Amino acid sequence: MKKIYMFSGVNKINGFNEKQREYLTKDIKDNMNICFVASTFDNDKNDFYYTKLLEFFENINITFNKSNLIDKRVNKSDAKKFINDAHIIFLMGGDPYLEMKSIEEYGLKDLIKNKDGIIIGTSAGSMNMAKRVCYEDLDKFPGLIEYDGIGLTDIAIYPHLDFTSMDYLKELFRVSEKSKLIALPNDSFIVITNNNTEFVGDYYIVENKTINMEGKEYEKINHLGSKELETERLLLRKTIKSDIDEFFYIQLDPDLRRYLGPTKVGNNLEKNREYFDESKYNDKSYYRWTIVKKEDNKILGTIYLNIHDEKAKTAGIDYWIRKDEWGNGYTTEASKCILDFAFNELKLNRIESCGAKDNVGTWRVMEKIGLKYEGTRKQAMFYYYGGIEDLVLYGLTKEEYYWKNE
Repeated sequence: MKKIYMFSGVNKINGFNEKQREYLTKDIKDNMNICFVASTFDNDKNDFYYTKLLEFFENINITFNKSNLIDKRVNKSDAKKFINDAHIIFLMGGDPYLEMKSIEEYGLKDLIKNKDGIIIGTSAGSMNMAKRVCYEDLDKFPGLIEYDGIGLTDIAIYPHLDFTSMDYLKELFRVSEKSKLIALPNDSFIVITNNNTEFVGDYYIVENKTINMEGKEYEKINHLGSKELETERLLLRKTIKSDIDEFFYIQLDPDLRRYLGPTKVGNNLEKNREYFDESKYNDKSYYRWTIVKKEDNKILGTIYLNIHDEKAKTAGIDYWIRKDEWGNGYTTEASKCILDFAFNELKLNRIESCGAKDNVGTWRVMEKIGLKYEGTRKQAMFYYYGGIEDLVLYGLTKEEYYWKNE
């Protein structure tokens, strides 16, 4: 079996991160043989990097029976023997082109490609695992650097993704015109077991100057429309045309009209009738009910559930009721019914409501049905018939609702 690890990087101070440790300790058994392949064969610091990597393995409780380092001090014959005897091959980071050039010069390419066991690459080593390697290093070469890699995978990674580096991002997009890339932040890596590929951590596909930036998934609201609802004393039903005249007369009361919103309310009976559009109920996301007292079929007012954000699944409850029925608990009863409907049937995430600070009856209803005070916005609302008012804000999440109702 062949298992390939493509690390973007290994932390130079702390070594393997928790996820890297989790995966490596599952696959690497005690007393295996490991062979490190330097990226630059004539680098005087190879022994330092080699010792540091062994230390990082020891820090996650992995020890080896034998470890070897291939660089300029090892002849070609011994290098091949090290590869053949190893259970694990570690392609080190550094200069990708020089590493690949040395691998080919030593005749190690096919040995690594056909080797069973565990092959680990970090940075340059991971890049060289691909069939085709393409990158920029403008400090060393004026254009794109392209060459055939080892051919262990079709995946071409671009390591050390840094969204704060404009130079890096510009380079990434230039190279993406020539090659499809998997850009990996330093903590991310790829694990390939036979032909099964697993991405651990964030990764971004970049091709032809286009990067995939996936958004979060969201659940849709379970829209049911303004279905008829019922409480002990009330019937909540769709508003019909014959309700409109009653609403008109109820809303003439100045104490009620004061808080009916920022726009002018109808003051002409005939025009008011024309304003009502019953076809809105064809939209399942439209929620408006007329509040009717069961006892005598008296129209009390109206209540809305206004969807504020489809994706966040939030909505607000708005209501008004005739003045001669204030203080009887009808608004609270109707609002609690809508609250239960919103959470239990529509599966909303949050209910929120607001009202003028001076409109005590409105925000007391919010409190009675369980909404929590969330703050006051000073001088935040203009009411057409009441002027500028402080606005008190209330809200309740589904978690708070279900906890309260357990």
